[in-house]
Amino acid sequence: MGCFTGDTKVPLLNGKELSLQELVELGGEHWVYAIDENHKITGAKATAKLTRHHAALMKVVLDNDEEIICTPDHQFMLRDGLWCDAKDLKPKTSLMPFYSQIDKGERSVQQPAVEHALNHKVKSVEPLDYKADVYCLTVPEYANFALSAGVFVHNCGMNALRLSLTANELPENLKKVRETIEDVVPVGFEMHRGRPKAHSSTIKSLDNGIEQIMQKHPAIAKMSRKPRQAWAQQLGTLGGGNHFIELCLDENQDVWIMLHSGSRGIGNNIGRYFIGLAKKDMENHIAQLPHKDLAYFPEGTQYFDDYVQAVHWAQDYAMWNRKEMMRLILDALKKVLPVFSITKEAINCHHNYVSIEQHFGEQVFLTRKGAISAQEGELGIIPGSMGAKSFIVRGKGNPDAFCSCSHGAGRKMSRTKAKKSFDVSDMEQQTEGVECRKDKGGLDEIPGAYKDIDTVIEHQNDLVDVVHTLKQVVCVKG
Repeated sequence: MGCFTGDTKVPLLNGKELSLQELVELGGEHWVYAIDENHKITGAKATAKLTRHHAALMKVVLDNDEEIICTPDHQFMLRDGLWCDAKDLKPKTSLMPFYSQIDKGERSVQQPAVEHALNHKVKSVEPLDYKADVYCLTVPEYANFALSAGVFVHNCGMNALRLSLTANELPENLKKVRETIEDVVPVGFEMHRGRPKAHSSTIKSLDNGIEQIMQKHPAIAKMSRKPRQAWAQQLGTLGGGNHFIELCLDENQDVWIMLHSGSRGIGNNIGRYFIGLAKKDMENHIAQLPHKDLAYFPEGTQYFDDYVQAVHWAQDYAMWNRKEMMRLILDALKKVLPVFSITKEAINCHHNYVSIEQHFGEQVFLTRKGAISAQEGELGIIPGSMGAKSFIVRGKGNPDAFCSCSHGAGRKMSRTKAKKSFDVSDMEQQTEGVECRKDKGGLDEIPGAYKDIDTVIEHQNDLVDVVHTLKQVVCVKG
């Protein structure tokens, strides 16, 4: 999810103001201003990164005449603490203000009082007719930061949330909790009956993006019966395989929601289409490849640019899919759990994706297959099997690993072998204490089919530090 142009200024606790691009070039962690759940300004560690090339932009002008150039999907904090995409902001919308001034090299900050005479409002919002590289900060502790323009904005998305609930506040029988989640989030090949009503502007933005891709490559549309209807109805759905929704308890017995899903059917179609196109295109460039799966698009060609556009769209779709699922889950849990609030969130953990980053002095296209980003200070999620445990980790930014770590435990046997090796009694035994399906339909995901997650974590202690250890108590599988 892209954010701001590189010249966007961020105030630091040391009194300096640096652009996002400058923070990326400096590397490491930086102390920025964030706002906590009580709407109090505090200091927070952050890391900066280039998030996307050639992104669509819009300009948000505040009533203090500051201009913010960002992507349409980036979120601004409203005066009441809620969030709003840039494209949905309206003139006179009140934003959460950040008041500060520099005196003799020292920055003084004024807390945003409930009633304040100077309330930063939106003056105008307009799309721009050019594109640019965009940057953002990752702020693990608070998931937001202040801009020098005088407002607070979100960092990247999320797919793990800590709630204000503890284990003793959960019902003794968690079956109702699992069924409540399954009622609102379709799994497997199921989808919502109609187009989602939530995030209508997001649907429109995604609609425009996939329409541009399908106009250039109509064969993608022919890969499913109703592609334009299907992708929208699959937004906020889990899918199958190793995708999951879990309620977990950490070492302090605090409750977490964790989920893992991707770009669903439309992402699969895009991937299969461009793989086939690359193999065919290679016949025109290289007479013989060592292996057909080594086919690629040369940079600078039309197909290369089209693929980059499509893969970024699919990654955005995956992020919004998780975001919509999380919204549905939170709304559903409010009906069956005591009143709660969100106390912490982990960043959106893309995996099996392409990112444009700086490594060893070069700007590169980095593919993480079965891996997630583990930049210094960056929070990530490494899940184990449904009967084991999972980990919230903080990246160490190991350059030799291209600032990455594993995405999860990984399988030690195929799905077919798992179904032959285990039965329902094995599933019941290995998932004891976890509220989940315990029938033969889930045998391919049985814990015994996966590697030991503790060993996996131990083998990457040079890549990440463990922040929280989570034990599943509810698991919904695709």
